[in-house]
Amino acid sequence: MRLPSRPRARRRAGAGRPRPISRRLNARNSRLATPAALGSVIAAVLLSAAGVALAPVVTHRAPATDAAMPATTPVVLPVADRTTAASRSQLRPAPPLHYTHPQQPVSPLRSLTAPDVLVELGFAATPAQVDRLRHAAGVQAVAVLDAGKVRTPFADIYAVGVDPSEFRGFTPRLTAQSDALWQSVARGEMAVANSYAGRMGSRFGGYLPVKGGVQQDLRLGAFASFGIPGAEAVVDRATARAIGLSPDHRLLIAAPRLSLDELRALARGVLGQSVQVDLLRPAAIDQSEMSDYAAEVIPTAYLRLYRAAASTCPGLPWTVLAAIGAVETGHGSNTAVSSAGAEGPMQFLPSTWRYYGRDADGDGVANIDDPVDAIYSAAGYLCANGAGRGGQSLYDAIFAYNHADWYVRDVIRLALLYQ
Repeated sequence: MRLPSRPRARRRAGAGRPRPISRRLNARNSRLATPAALGSVIAAVLLSAAGVALAPVVTHRAPATDAAMPATTPVVLPVADRTTAASRSQLRPAPPLHYTHPQQPVSPLRSLTAPDVLVELGFAATPAQVDRLRHAAGVQAVAVLDAGKVRTPFADIYAVGVDPSEFRGFTPRLTAQSDALWQSVARGEMAVANSYAGRMGSRFGGYLPVKGGVQQDLRLGAFASFGIPGAEAVVDRATARAIGLSPDHRLLIAAPRLSLDELRALARGVLGQSVQVDLLRPAAIDQSEMSDYAAEVIPTAYLRLYRAAASTCPGLPWTVLAAIGAVETGHGSNTAVSSAGAEGPMQFLPSTWRYYGRDADGDGVANIDDPVDAIYSAAGYLCANGAGRGGQSLYDAIFAYNHADWYVRDVIRLALLYQ
């Protein structure tokens, strides 16, 4: 089944409805501080867009404007193959590989496994250690990752080497479901996080020199939301070894019944006291927090819907959902069909709505123009792209909603004003 590309296409400059964020609001954004009370989930994304380093994931500055980029590809759900002729003329031809790449079959997705912790080691985990973790009481699944920083012509990014069949179940639902994406990775191609699509999009489908300990030319086969810290690029294990990533240096553990303290004790008991254990469970979000500004500008009915819909996705702040509603249609004040054909208060393309539209009010119809259905559907789409995981994953999920860095920054700044 072919899935659609995204909820809406980027409007051309000067086309469609006016931007709902006023000059006064933009002026307030430029003076906005980020106090700790605003919460780490949203603040981390704002810092990402501003170029502040959040080790080990965020190391780049988003461009001031989005570059030409593919909108969807056949190898990842939220992104499509729409490179221009000029872009294709710049693609590097396929070079000879300097290593043998045995392609392994990719198993169908059997289940989704939400990761609870990421364990970072300064050494390679042994098979015996991994086996002990997999058989420990309360552990549901373990994935072993190669890891390291790689250099590309566009940016230095953190990459992981994975077994596609094992790793896909730990990623957000839309990414996990894409067989074409994981077949691409298994062929030796590189998949890159959505947040790099703006700068790397012109090279989609072409070959990039990628250097870890060793340099290889890798085909850029996909953009996606991975939802894992430090997974800005994903390759398979054979490719990871060929470019010199450190083998078996990270572990993902799913153990939903264990507390963080229990998980930390388990990991350090098996792997040693020096390992770093990072919690990946969705952060607790207080959906009741609201600024005076939000109370003033958001209609009461929409405010109630944003809060209720966000609560269906653990870790998704209602303010992000509200900010998308503001940027798209001014909270339903201008729901005319856009120049790209997007409709309703959350601006879904009809082709996308057929797959992701929800009958949230229980009237038997998933109505693209109904605020209840549209807002709950937007929350579901963001969640399926990993928005509830916070940090860079939230950035990537918003980017999947509308493929532009400026759009993500506008949404996050407005969400901060609503907090």
